[in-house]
Amino acid sequence: MFGYVIPDKNNMYIKDFNVFNAFYCGLCKALHKTGSEVSRLCTNYDITFYNILIHCLSGTEVKFERKLCAYNGKKKVIVVPDELSLKMADLAAMLVYYNAEDDVRDGKKSRVLIKWTLAMRKRAAAKRLPEIDRLMKESFSKLNALEKDRCDSIDRVADCFASLMRDITRELIETDNDIDDFTYNLGRMVYLLDAVDDVEKDSKKKRYNPLLLNYGECASKQEYLAANMDELSFLLNSTYNKMVGCYNRMDIKLYEGVLSNTVYLGIKMQMERLLKGDEKCQLTRL
Repeated sequence: MFGYVIPDKNNMYIKDFNVFNAFYCGLCKALHKTGSEVSRLCTNYDITFYNILIHCLSGTEVKFERKLCAYNGKKKVIVVPDELSLKMADLAAMLVYYNAEDDVRDGKKSRVLIKWTLAMRKRAAAKRLPEIDRLMKESFSKLNALEKDRCDSIDRVADCFASLMRDITRELIETDNDIDDFTYNLGRMVYLLDAVDDVEKDSKKKRYNPLLLNYGECASKQEYLAANMDELSFLLNSTYNKMVGCYNRMDIKLYEGVLSNTVYLGIKMQMERLLKGDEKCQLTRL
């Protein structure tokens, strides 16, 4: 459930890409600082965006410095890990762990190693952020129960991750209705994009996917999407439009270029690619 909230690098100002890059590398450093070397594997674009968003909404400016990259041996500009960034590192580790656990339940045996590797890192994060850990545990447990019941309500299933993103944000910063609705629809969008992305694989492997229960089995993703384009396009676009409407009303000042590029262009690009049957965009590489 990662890799859907990314900037559109090809239409991004260099200064904004540098800021995103610095936050991405800063998250990597924060994961190492609060865990082990293997924790760096939890670094992802989605949490990088969320980290920038939370810093923006809380009015928290960051400091930049040059640090040696553990992977390429070169010095890079990074965001110095602050209190919020360290929380984001714990959040990333917990999300990757619970997502891997959910995948294991779905029969993805390759994810067992990820779950086992991150078990100790997740426990450490849970001690520091017990309320967020509780929210995640309840959300994924509810999602698992709905999947077992073969729930055919797309709204009920998508609400699990949508409510989780809203409630986590409430734990991290003071929110208002627009922030609540934005993060809710952001979480809903991620779940729906993941469902569209996996529809063919889930159909072939007989795994749960609410789209299959509503629109039938999928033999070919291209044909499936073409046959159900009106319904799926409305489902995604209505969620996206609500999210953008909330974003337009939010007080976005810090790091606005990065956030706006991702909201207006990056997520839209992902949605359009997936509705055409393409794989999620792999163009953004740091």
